[in-house]
Amino acid sequence: MNTLISRTCIALACAAAFCQTAQADVAPPRVEAPLPTAVGSRFSYVDGAFLLKCNRWEVKEVANSSGLTVSKCGENTMYVTADAMNPVKAVNEDGKTVASFTPFYPDLNFPLFVGKKWTGKYKGQKGIQKWTSEVNCESAAFESVTTKAGKVDAFRIECKDNWDAGIIFLNGTKQSTRWYAPSVGLIVKSINEDSEWNIEVAGADWK
Repeated sequence: MNTLISRTCIALACAAAFCQTAQADVAPPRVEAPLPTAVGSRFSYVDGAFLLKCNRWEVKEVANSSGLTVSKCGENTMYVTADAMNPVKAVNEDGKTVASFTPFYPDLNFPLFVGKKWTGKYKGQKGIQKWTSEVNCESAAFESVTTKAGKVDAFRIECKDNWDAGIIFLNGTKQSTRWYAPSVGLIVKSINEDSEWNIEVAGADWK
């Protein structure tokens, strides 16, 4: 039931960050908050994100009245929390909510550093499917990860999503791994048991 979205904010200079490689003698960083974003920031995915098969996204609102940052790809819309960029809702070009997490899916938790653990609860919905969940995550390492856009240094975050559909025997645990690159301000890659939630960044500031 993972997203993974989840992170839609990106700085205009982030393309250069993908060219950096990890330095073995540099201690893993402590990141106090996500990289600030701005309206007009652009980024792209290999095969869409958050169940929306649309690749080129642009930030349209930052910290709106609901505390959300809004990005669009055509008429597709993604909503994430402005403070930590956690996924809230995906709406397709027909105006239909494809997936939602209430209050949000706890992809990230700041400050972020290697060894940090966090837990979050949410109510999820995808189409007619509904469930409740408790997610346990750990920032396990800071390492170089390869994406379509190139290599970038990122926190590797391991999560277990303990979900329950409210029907006897309809529950379980799903695992996922995601990489958050602080120099980019985005989850650049996510691998999930449910592969439909996988994401991979393809680039930024497309023309």
